Amino acid sequence: MSEHADIVAVQYPRGITALVWLDLSTGAVATTHAGLRHTLRRGLRNWAGHLVTPRDGYAFLSAVYDHFFLNGYRVHWLSVSGLNSIRHTYRV
Repeated sequence: MSEHADIVAVQYPRGITALVWLDLSTGAVATTHAGLRHTLRRGLRNWAGHLVTPRDGYAFLSAVYDHFFLNGYRVHWLSVSGLNSIRHTYRV
């Protein structure tokens, strides 16, 4: 992960938080949750109902937020600078 990223934090009901981010320097989408990676690879529907895939970059990250928000999860959007070490990452 580069030092600059937009991150969507998804809080699961049992207290686990999964991060999904768009690396602003490379355009790659990644997550900290291995199981979520498979769901994200299939693509998600955005607020308007259109299928968005990880190749769509920022639009995909927005769809991740919309998807989890509409399904009742607590989500937070973060813009981060200076973060460069997350232990386990899974590229979507």
